[in-house]
Amino acid sequence: MHIMSREGVVKMRLVTKLACLPLAVGAVALMVTTASEAAPRCRNAISGNAASLGFLGLGSQTARAAAQSDWQSKAASAYGSRYANFNRASWVRWSCKPGFILPATCVVVARPCRY
Repeated sequence: MHIMSREGVVKMRLVTKLACLPLAVGAVALMVTTASEAAPRCRNAISGNAASLGFLGLGSQTARAAAQSDWQSKAASAYGSRYANFNRASWVRWSCKPGFILPATCVVVARPCRY
């Protein structure tokens, strides 16, 4: 059995701590990279618009769906298909005006984002 001096024990603890340091730094770097990859990447706002005729609110409903589709098409053209998911968009603002004689119109403005 080998008995180590107090100085030897202190040196061994220091060596052990220094040996574990690169592992700890690597683990922190991995966590930071994973968190930054999960953050959304958003682009400048894009607008989509549409108009539609219909009775009892169907014109507004159709115009809203068509404006969203127009927005997705423009986002895909401007930034690629990864940005065209309307459910991931931020700062979404709608402006719809129902039409009785004239068509109902809708405009949507939103920032396309991807994760």
